[in-house]
Amino acid sequence: MPRRNPLWLRLPGSSSPTSSSTTEELRLAALSPYNNPNDETSSIPDSLEHSPAKTSDDGSEISRANFSSPTSSPSRSPNKKVSWSLFDQVSLSGEEFLLPRRFEAIELIPGTSTRSTYAACTATDLLESEHVIIRKISLQDPATARMEYRNIILCRLLPHPNILKISEAYEVDSTLYTVSEQMDGRLSDIVEERLTHFVVAKITHQVLAAVAMMHQNGIAHGDLTLNTIYVNTDAELRLSSYGKSDDSSEHLNERYRDDLLSIGAIVSRFLMNEEEMFKFSKSRNHKDIDWRVVLQGSSDSGLLDFNARSLLFQLLEGRQTARDLLRHPYFKSFRAPQHQTVERKHTVVGQKTSDEVLDKLREELQRFNPFNMSEIML
Repeated sequence: MPRRNPLWLRLPGSSSPTSSSTTEELRLAALSPYNNPNDETSSIPDSLEHSPAKTSDDGSEISRANFSSPTSSPSRSPNKKVSWSLFDQVSLSGEEFLLPRRFEAIELIPGTSTRSTYAACTATDLLESEHVIIRKISLQDPATARMEYRNIILCRLLPHPNILKISEAYEVDSTLYTVSEQMDGRLSDIVEERLTHFVVAKITHQVLAAVAMMHQNGIAHGDLTLNTIYVNTDAELRLSSYGKSDDSSEHLNERYRDDLLSIGAIVSRFLMNEEEMFKFSKSRNHKDIDWRVVLQGSSDSGLLDFNARSLLFQLLEGRQTARDLLRHPYFKSFRAPQHQTVERKHTVVGQKTSDEVLDKLREELQRFNPFNMSEIML
């Protein structure tokens, strides 16, 4: 892994992954869930007989019947209860998780447990030797199921380097589990840092690049805040999802402008401290700020850089698209990544019933897991 130049100290829980000396042992352990060294009768579950075969590093196929137990395997956490040959039941601070054995749970993320409807934990991917975030979401609420289905299908159809990718997903007992990379923090964690214009421009450019791709495909985000954008110590960022906006084509231009206004509020928050920004607001809300005073670039506003003021003005004005703004002089050091477009009919959930949404979601989950998760018995 390349050495990164940190903008701030790494957050708790983001220590370096497992040392390279044990990487091969962990990889073998993660690939060998079927053989129990103490049980000569252990076998592959019937539901996995026809799942895709694995391949070795040299490209040759590895037969499941030939999997052998490694001579030594990493010690597992004492709070783990083996519930099935491929999964472990893990308890973290009272929250139960059912995790594939390739993931070693670390800790529950504070503040994420909400009455059994949502929880998240950090974990180590033993196969890839990297940290990940595993979230579990209850699908009992139809609105939640619809939003998660929308996010998963957009993640497949419209992948973007600045939107968090779901690498694994599965459902157990009406609970959806998703696995994504672990970022070092959120924008809210570094908002008080006095960052240079280069770093602010890099952050803003990445947000605009992701939003431009969504707008070009007829999708509004609707939830751009300091807390919904993750960032690494090298200022690489990811939007946490594809947003919460509905699929309606009505008032799309207005919703696009709301996205740009939210980005403008984020930019101004990085360029001015909170007191500087909200002294021009009656209700301490970015939609109530007297932006005309800010954009004058006086010493009162603290916003003196011409290109920064110009970009902020165009974000707030809403006459240009996100794609046009990517060519602003403030971003002269950066180039937006290429992205694809798909027909709108493929990205719209539409007026499906709750049962239809769940059926479509389970079809999407089969792209991640070729086995039948309903056969897991706790």
